[in-house]
Amino acid sequence: MNGFCLFEAGKEKDLLKEDTRIVRIEGREIVTVDEFIHEMAKQLEFPDYYSNNLDSLEELLNDLSWLDYSRFAIIIRNYTFFLCEEKDLIRKNNLIALLNDVAEQWDNVPNYPGEEDFRNKAAFNIFIEKGKAAIAELESLKISYNELK
Repeated sequence: MNGFCLFEAGKEKDLLKEDTRIVRIEGREIVTVDEFIHEMAKQLEFPDYYSNNLDSLEELLNDLSWLDYSRFAIIIRNYTFFLCEEKDLIRKNNLIALLNDVAEQWDNVPNYPGEEDFRNKAAFNIFIEKGKAAIAELESLKISYNELK
């Protein structure tokens, strides 16, 4: 199942399988939505036509055709600090919801007739280091998650 998963600190290595493209986000360093968008573009080697905004981020996360992987994972450590300097809380919430939507769309390929001609179903997970802030935020946004042991 794609989507959000909470993991215990120090257990990142237990999360991933072969053929996974991993984006590592250190919450202490990525404290605004713009920093997150930039880091995603860098680590996922976004094409030149990328526009450095949430719409473009969503479009490219739903494509990823330039990468030859069947699994994608975003690992966020130190979630308490993640996006903590973002002044626009709506934008922060929109980003979290966007990631959830992208995971659902990858899980449900094809989402519309003909989609299977250019993309196959893929695993897309957002792993968050478990903590009160992460749980509270996901629950306030009504986003379901799994807790990994």
